Amino acid sequence: MMSVLSGVLVTTMYEAGTLEPAYILHARNYRDTSLILDLFTRDSGRYSVVSKGVRSPRSKIRSRLQPFSPLLIASVGRGELKTSTTIDFPRKPFGLMGKGLMLGLYVNELLYRLLDRFEPIAGLYQGYEDLLSELVLSEQSMSGQQLSIKESGGEVTAIRRFELCLLQELGYGINFEYDSRDGQPISADLDYRFVVHEGFHAIRESQDETFSGVEVLRIASGELEQVDSKRLLNLTRLSLAELLGDKPLKSRSLFRGAR
Repeated sequence: MMSVLSGVLVTTMYEAGTLEPAYILHARNYRDTSLILDLFTRDSGRYSVVSKGVRSPRSKIRSRLQPFSPLLIASVGRGELKTSTTIDFPRKPFGLMGKGLMLGLYVNELLYRLLDRFEPIAGLYQGYEDLLSELVLSEQSMSGQQLSIKESGGEVTAIRRFELCLLQELGYGINFEYDSRDGQPISADLDYRFVVHEGFHAIRESQDETFSGVEVLRIASGELEQVDSKRLLNLTRLSLAELLGDKPLKSRSLFRGAR
């Protein structure tokens, strides 16, 4: 088996570092011929590497170092910024376009902003790959239809599912089974209001932003398609806003431009 090291073919009997599955969250130029790659890896979590020489005219891999392209990467170094030694391309990239591409960039920014360095979350990594597959499938089924971020298609449901997974894996999961104030099981016969840091609690009068008990139970069972898309968006956005702070997400400007 052969791999690429800064544009030169080498064997995978690398001297240091272990190949691990990874995706590029973001890339930026470094010096004259190199890149800094911000990675989301299965085994080491999020971290950054310098990939030397990949911007040189002789490099054979620069065009392949793109987001949503599965990688196998090995790196060395003791600090926060490591140096890549081996990069493999085991599979074809997920060919996201249009709305799917914008949603993918949004998720990448979430991961870059919220994940701590060198803290692996294997379940989240698998969820990320599942999301990319769903975005591709949804894009294929929506081919030829007008782009609109307001649509509530399968790709939007997939994003909400991933956001809930992200919150859970970060330790901020939402309890969809019990009332946050009295501890009683969520009832299909009641209406509920969601409060960040607390959860759902029953209310007497239904309002626009409230969830029916049936909807809360459907979220708990993963039936997100059966939940009002606007309320579900508000649920995840409020929860993530607490973690993101005051700095806005750059990727959201893409959504505004696509309306």
